[in-house]
Amino acid sequence: MSASAADGLADVVVHRTLSDEGIRARARAITVSGPDFRYRADAVVGGPVRTRTWTVLPDAFRLTLPRRDG
Repeated sequence: MSASAADGLADVVVHRTLSDEGIRARARAITVSGPDFRYRADAVVGGPVRTRTWTVLPDAFRLTLPRRDG
């Protein structure tokens, strides 16, 4: 799967164990709940938590570059 900024969907993979293939989905929001679990988002591990919701917000991330002088 590959993310596309144009469709407003997140690519999500949920693993029950470190070795399983995982469940893949594309969604605007996803909630995961259960016994204490950890999660990785953008290469950062969080948790343990019992419930976590991720929501895609249009235009939530932007990159502003300095003006190029020259």
